[in-house]
Amino acid sequence: MEYLKRLLPFARPHRRRIVWVLVFTIGALVTNLMVPQLLGFAVDHGVIALDLQATLFWCAVLVGVAALRSLFYYLQGVYQGMVGTDVVRDLRNALYRKLQYLPFAYYTKMPTGQIMSRMLSDMDGVEQFVAFGFTAMVTEVSTFVFTLIVLLSLDWKLTLIALAPMLLMYFPIVRFRLRLDPAWDAVREQMGRLTTVLQENVSGVRVVKAFGREPYAIAQFARENALNRQRNIERGLLEAHAFPAMDFISGFSFLMVILVGALQIVNGALTLGVFTAFTWYIWSLIWPIRLMGWFISISRQAVASCKRLFEILDAPITISDGTNVRTFERVHVQTSGRVVFEEVCFSYPDDPDTNVLCGLNLTVEPGQTVVILGGTGSGKSSVINLVPRFYDVNSGRVLVDGVDVREYKLADLRSQIAIVPQETFLFSATLRDNIRFGKPDATDDEVIAAAKVAQVHEFAEKLPKGYDTVVGERGVGLSGGQRQRVALARAVLMNPRILILDEATSAVDTQTEALIQQAMAEVMKGRTSIVIAQRLSTIKHADKIVVLKDGKVAEEGTHEQLYARGGEYRALYDLQFRDQEARARM
Repeated sequence: MEYLKRLLPFARPHRRRIVWVLVFTIGALVTNLMVPQLLGFAVDHGVIALDLQATLFWCAVLVGVAALRSLFYYLQGVYQGMVGTDVVRDLRNALYRKLQYLPFAYYTKMPTGQIMSRMLSDMDGVEQFVAFGFTAMVTEVSTFVFTLIVLLSLDWKLTLIALAPMLLMYFPIVRFRLRLDPAWDAVREQMGRLTTVLQENVSGVRVVKAFGREPYAIAQFARENALNRQRNIERGLLEAHAFPAMDFISGFSFLMVILVGALQIVNGALTLGVFTAFTWYIWSLIWPIRLMGWFISISRQAVASCKRLFEILDAPITISDGTNVRTFERVHVQTSGRVVFEEVCFSYPDDPDTNVLCGLNLTVEPGQTVVILGGTGSGKSSVINLVPRFYDVNSGRVLVDGVDVREYKLADLRSQIAIVPQETFLFSATLRDNIRFGKPDATDDEVIAAAKVAQVHEFAEKLPKGYDTVVGERGVGLSGGQRQRVALARAVLMNPRILILDEATSAVDTQTEALIQQAMAEVMKGRTSIVIAQRLSTIKHADKIVVLKDGKVAEEGTHEQLYARGGEYRALYDLQFRDQEARARM
């Protein structure tokens, strides 16, 4: 129950509604306890006495109390529903807020489908418990306790006879609870795997179709869906085995009351009215016990869900603002943006024993365009990930304008850096909103100006609604080259000190690339630009080329200098770029 207790901070802001839930619950409990007693009065003082007026009176009172009880139950349901949805809303917001601040390393270990499963399916499990299960449990337990007190006051011997068979339910209930915990854990974990498969195959539908792998994708989903069914069947069998036993024992208790009560009536030790009220009260004992299996099931489901949800809330935020953060001075973009790597060593969190960078020293002067080259695993992507602090160094320092990036306020640091990744991600929003994602307060004129620089304006005007056209999920309504240009426009609009281009023109054709290069040359002029490039034109126009090997700078200089040296750069150039140069001369 430790995980359920952690829901209390999310319930405290809604104390007023919780109080009303308690008030209506008490009202429903009191009126519910009054109904059998009033029925007994109607039988003893009206029916048995053959007094029609008394019978009508007690029946009228009974109807009034029953109506009041229904009103209390209605108000209880309304308010507990609101409390449940409010708590879940606040919990979901807290989880989403945490997800936004978790570092990149978290997402390399946690599949997107697992996150979606926790935010949706697991949250539903918590909502069922908070909105209905917990209140129902408190209500039924309270009903059981107070009904037991009333029954003992009516006839303590008959009450003990009714309770005796119910004691036998203790052992199957404990056994059921112990077996249900791992069953619900397995159900929730498998649902996460199923959601992961669904998310990956829907997101990668283009690849699936391109390789004709629809049968494989169908079979993969069917396999995980079958396992999901099996886990639910296993959980359902536990409930199927437990519930009938509880029903049988509770029914046996009722039978004992009927037999012993009938004997007492015959012997004159019990009136028919009291017996009628007693049998009605017995159902108030039996019903909570019959629901015990459901209570256990819904609470264990909530525990399993809470465990998975709080794993997100408990995940450490390893990349955050320091204690004494610094802000960027307001200087002209073209006179700032110096980036320095000093003896940097770095390894990814999921493989801490393997250094991707080790002893890296590199300086990018303000306004320089530096191209980074290297073979697979040389550390190119790591270099550009360390500047905006997507990851932190293991040792050494990364400096921007003479200050360790860990000393800057994180949001301030990243607001000065614009990144154009190789794999462009666009949101399912308008073209305009995608361009100004990094600067939401940008005017329409600023958006259009940035779009013109990145060669977006020409095709934007041809779209059905121009800049107000919704580009679809991940920008599916645009071509690869168009998406890349939108990402460039997004970066241009930010007017950053530092521009990072990760093969930013890899998805455009030669003609489009020439237009973008011409426009970007103006944008990059006087601005620090770090580029990972696969195009010869980008490399030849760089102020400096840096070749990485084994996590260190192997060579640096201009194209002419490095090619004449005949070292690592010339080997890479001859392997990757000579064909491009030959085609360019044709």
